[in-house]
This record gives sequence, structure tokens and C-alpha cells, in this order.
Amino acid sequence: MTLNHKFLLGITAIVLGMFLAGCQLGQYEYKGGLIDPPIQLPDFELTATDGHPFHLSDVEGDIALLYFGYTYCPDVCPLTMWEVKKALAELETGRERIHVIFISVDPERDTPEVLANYMNAFGPEFMGLTDDFAKIQEMMKSYGAFAEKEAVSDSALGYLVNHTARLYLIDPQQQLLLQYPFGFTAEDLTSDLEYLIQREGL
Repeated sequence: MTLNHKFLLGITAIVLGMFLAGCQLGQYEYKGGLIDPPIQLPDFELTATDGHPFHLSDVEGDIALLYFGYTYCPDVCPLTMWEVKKALAELETGRERIHVIFISVDPERDTPEVLANYMNAFGPEFMGLTDDFAKIQEMMKSYGAFAEKEAVSDSALGYLVNHTARLYLIDPQQQLLLQYPFGFTAEDLTSDLEYLIQREGL
């Protein structure tokens, strides 16, 4: 075998390897509910627990996991945040490029201090946002989400908040790409995040 033939075989092997790798990436099936085509999201401004304004565009170029919930939520919210925490813990790379945004749908009780303490229990990637309830309801429309108070007579809480219990994944281009219903597993979320981190080169 001549040197030229060896060189051509080497180049062919490299190209074939790249092609197969591309095929594997292209064949990936998301575990979350795919929004196809993705929805380009408008920017928003809400107030972070440190009192400073936060914009969705502040995390452009990274992946954001956005959730509407409240700290007095008895089950759905903490269970969802726990699954997100477990999913992030399984990531080998790119964890610093994931931002978890928890937007309170109960700003009356979720003061910045209360919200900060709640977020700190899950990890540094978790940030809490609050603001005027009407303002939050307006920005929820872009996600097809809702929240409304429900009076509870037999509870010391006084009221609960019925709200959309989905986790939204926003890609680095600020597009709504995936959504996860309540009950998703940490393993599924980790799988999708690992794929996106690789695809986006994060």
C-alpha cells in the first residue's frame, strides 16, 4: 500500500467518524416535550431576591430552566425543584451554564428574604424572582402558563395558588424548546441537558 493510499484511507476514516457522530446527534430523541418549532421568547424584567432587576436576556447564551411556583406550595413545587437539583448533580460538564429560574406566583407571601432562603436550599444555580402579581401573570402568557389564588377554609395558610406545574427549558438562543410536566424524572432531564450542552458546545 502506497503512502498516498494510506493517507486517503486515514482521511476517509476521519470523515466517516465525523459523519457517524453527526448521525448519532441527529437521532437523539428528547425526553421532554419538544416544541417544534421552538418559540422565540420576549425578554422580561422581574426583581431578583437581591433587589436588582433580572432580565431573561441576562442568561442568553446559556440554558435556562424556568418554573412558576411558590414557597408555600405543599408538594408539587418542592418535588419539582428536587428533581432539577438531582438532574444537575448528575452532569459531568456544563453545569455552570445552566440557570434555574423560579418565578413566584405568590409575591404577597414570597418576600425576597423568604424566596432567597427557599432557593438556597437547592443550590447556587437556583435563583428566585418576584414582582407585582399582575406583571408576572402577563409574562406567563408567553409560556402558556397561568396562576390564580384559591381560598382554603380549613388551612392556616388561608389560600393556595393553582398554577401551571411545568418546567420550561429555554435554549441559548432564548427559545422555548422543551417542557416537562410534573412527574418527570431527573434522569430524563439530565439526558436532555447533556445532549444540549454537547450540541451547543457549552
